[in-house]
Amino acid sequence: MSQQPTNSKSPAGPLQPDEFVRLVMENEGRIFAYVASIMPGSPEVEDVVQDVITLMWEKIDDFERGSHFGAWACRIAYFKVLELRRSQGIRRALFLSDELRESLAADAVEIWDDLQQQSTALEKCLDRLDDADRQMVLKRYGTKGSLKETAALMGKSEVTARKWIRRVLARLEKCISLRLGLEL
Repeated sequence: MSQQPTNSKSPAGPLQPDEFVRLVMENEGRIFAYVASIMPGSPEVEDVVQDVITLMWEKIDDFERGSHFGAWACRIAYFKVLELRRSQGIRRALFLSDELRESLAADAVEIWDDLQQQSTALEKCLDRLDDADRQMVLKRYGTKGSLKETAALMGKSEVTARKWIRRVLARLEKCISLRLGLEL
């Protein structure tokens, strides 16, 4: 998937604080996925992500408008993890090779981008459902309620609710596939 610049329509000059916050919020999941992919199983991932965001703020003037904010953030994260490894005196033998780590990290960013596209497609497809169908899906999956609870909330039997949900999910799957250009 090709990555589009996240802020290509912004005016020239350094990022303003509100722009920075917006871009961080849009890319925080991508940054987390990237750090987790190059620090597999580490309990320090969340701390590193926070350190990366702090470092990004300090380096805000280095960000070039029109470039991909997420890629810039991941590059900073990469060097932050290397710095952490060095400061902890961690031997290379305990970690994945640099090549494999970079490959996994690139995959994580691509997977995150794919998930973002799928999430957007799901939101648009949910918006196209009529209110009753959307409420059924949201009650069943949004609140993680059981089928029995969802059926009771909707005033339906479990059998009727199950059939209804299957039909709606099939329509959602078709809609999402069409939006993403996938074959069914």
